[in-house]
Amino acid sequence: MNTSFWISLATTIVTAVFAIKIFNRYWQKRSKHLLAWGIGLALYCIGTAAQTLLSTTFNVFNFKLWYWSGALAVAPWLGQGTVFLLVRKKNWAWISFWIVLTLSLIGLPIIFGSSVDPAAYQPGIDLSNQFQEIFATTGNAKTLRVVLVIFMNSYGTLLLVGGAIYSAWIFWRKRILPQRMWGNVLIAFGGLLPAMGGVLILLGSPAFKYLGQLLGGILLFVGFLVAIQNPLKEQVNLKD
Repeated sequence: MNTSFWISLATTIVTAVFAIKIFNRYWQKRSKHLLAWGIGLALYCIGTAAQTLLSTTFNVFNFKLWYWSGALAVAPWLGQGTVFLLVRKKNWAWISFWIVLTLSLIGLPIIFGSSVDPAAYQPGIDLSNQFQEIFATTGNAKTLRVVLVIFMNSYGTLLLVGGAIYSAWIFWRKRILPQRMWGNVLIAFGGLLPAMGGVLILLGSPAFKYLGQLLGGILLFVGFLVAIQNPLKEQVNLKD
C-alpha cells in the first residue's frame, strides 16, 4: 500500500470518530449547527473512504462519490453549521440551509451523470492530477460541474474559516472563554488546510493534499474538543 492509502485511511478513521461524537452531541442538545456539522463530517469521512479505495484500484462509483462528497459537499455543510451558530436571523440561516441542500442534491445527477473514461485512469498518478481527463463529459455539462464545485467549496470554506476567525476575535476582544477562542483558532486552521492542499496541487505538490486532509480533520476535531471544555453556564451575546 502506498502512503496516500494510509493517510487517507487515517483521515477516514479520524473523521468517522469526530462525526459520531458530533451526532451524539446533537441527539443530546438538538442544536441545528451540530446537525449540519455532523452531515459535513460524515461527508468528509465518505470522501476520504472513497479516496482510500481509489488508491488501491479504480472504480467509477467510488470516483464519482469521492468527487461529489469531497470536492462539492463537505465544505458547504461545515460552513452551514457556522451559519446556524452565528447568524441571529434564523430565517436567513434556513434560507442558506435550503440553498446548500438543494445545490448538494443538484450536484448528484450532474456528477453521477457525467461520463467517465476508466481507460484514462493512470495507476500511480494522483487523482487530483488526472480527474479532469477521467471525466469524459465536455462542454456545458463540464462547465456546470466545475462552476458548482468551485462555488460550493469557496462558499463553505469562507463561512467555516471566516466564522471561526470572527468568533475567536470576539472572545479575544471580550477577554472571556479563552478555550473557545483557541478552539476557534484551531478550527480556522483546520478548515484552511484542505483548501491549501488544493492550492498546492495547482502548484505541483499533490502529495500535500492527503496530509492537509488529515491534519485538517485532526485540527477541526481538537478545536471542537477545546471549545466545548467548561461549557458556558450563561448565554453570551457575541454582538455586544
